[in-house]
Amino acid sequence: MKDGRFRPKKRFGQNFLHDRGTAAKIVAAAGIGPNDFVVELGPGRGVLTRLIAERGARLVAIELDRELVAELTAEFAGRPGIDVVAGDFTKISLAELLRERGLERCVLIGNIPYHLTRDVLFDFLVDEYDAIARAVVMMQREVGDRIASRPGSRTYGIPSVVLQSLYEIDVVTKVAAGAFFPPPKVASIVLSFRPLAHPLFTEDEMRPFIALVKNVFQQRRKTVYNTLRAFYSLSEGDLARVGAETGVDLQARPEALPKEAFLRLSRSVSAVRAS
Repeated sequence: MKDGRFRPKKRFGQNFLHDRGTAAKIVAAAGIGPNDFVVELGPGRGVLTRLIAERGARLVAIELDRELVAELTAEFAGRPGIDVVAGDFTKISLAELLRERGLERCVLIGNIPYHLTRDVLFDFLVDEYDAIARAVVMMQREVGDRIASRPGSRTYGIPSVVLQSLYEIDVVTKVAAGAFFPPPKVASIVLSFRPLAHPLFTEDEMRPFIALVKNVFQQRRKTVYNTLRAFYSLSEGDLARVGAETGVDLQARPEALPKEAFLRLSRSVSAVRAS
């Protein structure tokens, strides 16, 4: 890449990883091999792209900056299985991308702009869960700490409960601002996501479960009892039934509850409302 003439673009939130040691940890954590199909979100200057290509995997790298697309396309011209695509990855469907290639699952990898973190966490890792074999994603450390936190922590919340219900989540490495150009104003963290052999909830239960988790944590200073009464218009009798059926202390606050308690609540509230 021609470092001397490329200037990062603020409108794209570009902070390019240049530390090869960190890049190597990311690719190693993804366990990429010749039989894998990898989707890289925002390859930027290609520090991860080159390491993925070295492992012989098939790769689609999706980049919004057309100047970078041109440079990466030129660099990987003639390399079979490496496809650099110009586009906004927040607008793609992994399932459709895989279907076009006769595949079912991919390895998702990326050092994503911080302002797009939510798009990756929910639009991909949750909404397209069935399309992901595993994922390794770099994000703002504050967000990553939230995702990996456990019940009782002040950072435990919606992403913690939802993503831990679908994935085994591990911290790969923490990354200082100096590993990027230009350096961001915040520290970063890399997390790996491996789908659980048995997700906590079924496909039919996903929407009501996530809705309940969001509703309860939006009122995290209130007891679960008060939040359920307000959001779902439940009577005292209804709430007594929910408490008895689930064994959950409804006077607790949401950060005290494990993910399994939220599933029991979701099932019970759905049953009460249906009756």
